[in-house]
Amino acid sequence: MKRTLCLVLCLMLIVSSVFAAGQAETAKQESFTLKLGHASTTESTRHKALLVFKDYVEKESSGRLTIEIYPAGTLGNEGDMIEAMKLGTLEMFVGGVFASQTPMLEIYLMHFFFPTQADLMKVSHSDLGKRIMASAEQYGIKMLAVGDGGSRQITNNVRPIKTPADMKGLKLRTPPIESIIKAMEALGASAVSIPYGDTYMALKTNVADGQENPLANIGDMKFFEVQKYMTMIDYQFHPEPIDIGLDMWNKLPADLQKILEAGAWIYTDEQNKLRRELNDYYYDMIVKGGVQVYKPSQDEVAQFAKACEPVYGYFVKKGIFTQADLDEMRKIVNTK
Repeated sequence: MKRTLCLVLCLMLIVSSVFAAGQAETAKQESFTLKLGHASTTESTRHKALLVFKDYVEKESSGRLTIEIYPAGTLGNEGDMIEAMKLGTLEMFVGGVFASQTPMLEIYLMHFFFPTQADLMKVSHSDLGKRIMASAEQYGIKMLAVGDGGSRQITNNVRPIKTPADMKGLKLRTPPIESIIKAMEALGASAVSIPYGDTYMALKTNVADGQENPLANIGDMKFFEVQKYMTMIDYQFHPEPIDIGLDMWNKLPADLQKILEAGAWIYTDEQNKLRRELNDYYYDMIVKGGVQVYKPSQDEVAQFAKACEPVYGYFVKKGIFTQADLDEMRKIVNTK
């Protein structure tokens, strides 16, 4: 009797093991289609780099992962796409509206912390960068990588901007991003709310004295045609996160997760390279358009950074990140 019972139990264990192995193999071979939305055009560095991401992921997964890219806001504005990803109706997203992904992303927006793209990427790959990405999980997002979304320059029609004193009294058009508005106020300028599409005419008719944007925007929108001066100051870098919904992420087998993570960093490297190349192209366009360009010295940049220090405290007080986080970021950037 006991021997029979032991045989039955052994058979049950064998059957159970075979069944579990079969399930694991089925999951391993399962295929997934991931829709990825973004708001940029098909000519943007973002879209071109996403095509490289798509090719890598589909090839490395032997077709078990299919990436469908929806550019130019096809699936709605950035806020809509983030919410759709959280709800599971959209699998992946690349773009801004940083606080909706995780408020900690706003630490990247602190002014004058990143002299170069390489400095931003040092933070992105650091333990701090990993904590920032991990913080998105409490909002239903798995952040796969963070790259460079572009650094911002200041143009105007009144005078060359060499020190914070030159900002006093200027009316500068800004987007509705709190860190930008707070910086303009700290530097003594007035932030003027004007729709992006109306900025050219506002500059031409002196409704605004100037504006701030990456070189690509200044070139694409032809702002240089109605501006006399540009200060190459890189006063703020925007991050470039690439996300997948956390629920979708948890459904993927471990091997496909690894492929997506590797592909996300490949996307970041490609996007960063394309952005560097285009910066030179647009810089030459702006100079040839007759704009006088000023590049502040290190001492002058330090004056701007000093004037913006109250903005850092403002965000710390709001609880977006801590002073220890800021100190850690500064140490990472300053480490050679």
